[in-house]
Amino acid sequence: MKIIDLSENRESKIVLKKNVMYRELDSWIEINASITEVWDRLVDFKSWGNWNSFIPMVEGNFEVGSNVSIKVVSPGMKEMRFKPVIFEIEPKKRISWGGGFLIFVYNGVHEFLLEYVEKNITIFRQIEKFKGPITLLMNKMILKTATGYQNMNEEFKEYIEGKLTIKYAQKANA
Repeated sequence: MKIIDLSENRESKIVLKKNVMYRELDSWIEINASITEVWDRLVDFKSWGNWNSFIPMVEGNFEVGSNVSIKVVSPGMKEMRFKPVIFEIEPKKRISWGGGFLIFVYNGVHEFLLEYVEKNITIFRQIEKFKGPITLLMNKMILKTATGYQNMNEEFKEYIEGKLTIKYAQKANA
């Protein structure tokens, strides 16, 4: 498996793992807040439009087996809407959602993970797994998605730490 660091000296780190019909984006950032505070802000989907320029909208029931409706705005791409199924919720640890097309053509799983470092330090991690032959045609989209994850991670950190700049709120609501 080939591993490529896409971080570009940003605060949020991200790597792309590539295999024949498999791509994985793994991004993370350290947030100066307790795991409880990070979790509470993460699951407050109604607030995402106030701080999140990448996924500014999440609507639906927050429960395993439910579909949620999301709006994704990757840098340099048209807005996309998806209806992923929530696969897993582990309070203060993990949210996993995803979907696909004819299972063997494309399958995607997005995970939000929280990792305890110490009392007031939490690692926020996003992992997206793209599987299937269509991934061979998705390289540009995946690279733009990587930038979106980095933006989201940095915006989430700034939101939680009280340092959110108005430009993110304006982008998210545009």
